[in-house]
Amino acid sequence: MELKTRDKIIVVVLVIVALAVFFGGRYRDNHTHFTTEKWVSAVGNDRQKIVQNLLDRTVFPGMTEAEVKELLGEPEEEADTFLTYYLGIPQGIFGTSVDGEKEYLLISLDADGKATAAEVMTGKVLPKESKFRIIGENTDDAVVHPAEQ
Repeated sequence: MELKTRDKIIVVVLVIVALAVFFGGRYRDNHTHFTTEKWVSAVGNDRQKIVQNLLDRTVFPGMTEAEVKELLGEPEEEADTFLTYYLGIPQGIFGTSVDGEKEYLLISLDADGKATAAEVMTGKVLPKESKFRIIGENTDDAVVHPAEQ
């Protein structure tokens, strides 16, 4: 049985689509998969790409401050009750949002120095003592992240 030309075209298109899905998925996994090396060497908004994978795979509650630092490196900000890691500005369908708010990964710590929670936050909802907290209505009142100076 010989395939008609139309059937051959359909088979070729299906094979191309299957290959694109396979290799596209592998490309995406390689660029969104968290590793300590990717996190520590991240520039700009690179951490935005891998933070979800980090949060999906890591149980922060119960980790010591030293364990968090071993996993994520030194934070951009630390206090007795939290560690803050800069994530960047969220990416939209058409790239970085011009009016997007900067996001941070906040690791909350208890009195013993153990993590109690890990959450992504904007400058508006960071703890009051954070140097990255947005103070005014206008983002021009915000502290500029050191990497952007």
